[in-house]
Amino acid sequence: MELALITGLIVKHIIADYFMQYSWMIRDKGTYGAWGGIAHSGWHAILTGATLSIFNIPLLLIIILPIFDGVIHYHVDYVKSNIWKTKGYTPADQMYWITHGVDQLLHLLTYVAIVALCV
Repeated sequence: MELALITGLIVKHIIADYFMQYSWMIRDKGTYGAWGGIAHSGWHAILTGATLSIFNIPLLLIIILPIFDGVIHYHVDYVKSNIWKTKGYTPADQMYWITHGVDQLLHLLTYVAIVALCV
């Protein structure tokens, strides 16, 4: 079950972070409380809940863990976006990709924690 669950969360991450993220979301992620960052993190929370509901996970965890994922995702993206903004990093800079990689690692570690809490 653990392998299937982490695989489902990774697939959901790709969908929410790449297929369902729009320019207005990206633009807003560096402004705390802006709708775009909230909407983007909301997609993550909704899809995490949908993923967890496929498995035999207690209902309380299906409610709490998506909120945990959304809140963590929001703040990780906010910090990354502000590093890019304040430092002026673009895809041409190595530090852009380092911060992007750390961002993605933190998201994946969030899914490891979710799986650990489910088993």
